[in-house]
Amino acid sequence: MFMEAATLVELLRHVVTDDAARDAIAQAEKPSGRNQSDDQKKRAAWISALSAGERAHLEYVASHAVHATAFGLLCVLDGARKIEDGIDHGHLELRYVKGQSSTLLASSADHMPVPPLHELL
Repeated sequence: MFMEAATLVELLRHVVTDDAARDAIAQAEKPSGRNQSDDQKKRAAWISALSAGERAHLEYVASHAVHATAFGLLCVLDGARKIEDGIDHGHLELRYVKGQSSTLLASSADHMPVPPLHELL
């Protein structure tokens, strides 16, 4: 099976980013576990007391933070953001491997052989 970069980014959006902000807010509002810290309790009470408009602002900021994080990670995989300086540096590659086939989806090599994923997000 072959996977295209656009398909990967759409899957990441669906499986990772779409629900991450909502899940983080829901966890902060109703933390799991028995031994919640005072900070967790204060945060939960604060979120529960937000008006619908205030909550929409919180969700907007959280959603954009998730998007910025995913974008930054894809920039690193693409080489748009360097994690290593100097002349003799390595590079990252992301491959989809299934059976005997392998598809290069991202590379931070200086002469990137694939389109950058971060531009697809």
